[in-house]
Amino acid sequence: MKSFFYTLSLVLLVSLFGCQESEEPFQSPLSGTWENREFDEAAGLWFVEVLTFKNDTLMEVQKIVRETEIGETLGYRMIADSWYNLEGSTFKYYYSYALINFGGASDSEEKPYGTKEELKPGVVDFFRVPTGTLTFFENGNRFRFQEDCWRVGTAEDCLPFPLREYVRVN
Repeated sequence: MKSFFYTLSLVLLVSLFGCQESEEPFQSPLSGTWENREFDEAAGLWFVEVLTFKNDTLMEVQKIVRETEIGETLGYRMIADSWYNLEGSTFKYYYSYALINFGGASDSEEKPYGTKEELKPGVVDFFRVPTGTLTFFENGNRFRFQEDCWRVGTAEDCLPFPLREYVRVN
């Protein structure tokens, strides 16, 4: 009878402590929404790229326009779902199909944005996968993305991309 009691006690202890998960589930340091905000003096508008990381492989990219840096959205320039990969400090993403505002050329009187309903299907970045170095600031609420320069064909020279800085908004 004692051996049955000890066996039952051992089974209970194992069931209580054996099934506890000691590790936290993986959460990407990019989780949430981030914005890159740039003011265009000629237009008097803020052009904002919004990255919403949905999980560890999918994000939504929105390019929006505002009158103020953190004010209401006036309209949209692009909306696209995207996949991304972050390995160490190497970040790459890809979106080919998007909803795009095709109006608002610089020599036009048309607004450089539209409503979501006015966006039209289009293709972007079909010739390359943007890849570069992503560097977080110490507090984890900002990061910089320096895309690798673009080489055309076999040319040794390449076209540099500007450094973009994003701030976490939620």
